[in-house]
Amino acid sequence: MKQTRNRQVIIKCLTEPNEDCGGAPPYSASSIQYMLEHNHNWYGAPRPVSISQINRTLRDLHAAGLIVFEYRLDEPYGQQGLPQKVKYWQMADGRERNQLIAEVNAVCRIAEKAHGTFFLFKDRFFEEPMDELQKAAVIKDLKALMQKTHPDKMDGFEDQFKQLQAALVYVRSKVDLLKTPEKRLA
Repeated sequence: MKQTRNRQVIIKCLTEPNEDCGGAPPYSASSIQYMLEHNHNWYGAPRPVSISQINRTLRDLHAAGLIVFEYRLDEPYGQQGLPQKVKYWQMADGRERNQLIAEVNAVCRIAEKAHGTFFLFKDRFFEEPMDELQKAAVIKDLKALMQKTHPDKMDGFEDQFKQLQAALVYVRSKVDLLKTPEKRLA
């Protein structure tokens, strides 16, 4: 398979994490279009690439066996419309890694809510703090993922391991966010 410029650009998009599009891959075609529309020079494209060209290139790369996809149900933005089935693409050799990174990020988002969350004011909770049973379940999940991402067992997951350590310390702490809101998990 010839490596055209569009194929190289799409492969670069699928190999690099992008915080604007949900962190680590997999990405939908519209997310890839967003990345290329706002930062096409970084990815090596001379100009933004159309969505039809992105879909054509994704199909070519899938037919060659370089990338895989999974269907997800995406909710509509706002309250108009129905949910849609969308293909989310990623490199074939990075599927397990991306899945583990997504699990770490999901558990850390839950850990952020251990001591409650604020909406607009720092004197009123939007979500109440977790009780001890819920915290114990979150700690169990954090420890399980720490075993999977331990630097002695897996290479390349040092950042995720540190993220899990910080989340574990935060969940175990006795922080009262009503008195010290600056001690939130960042």
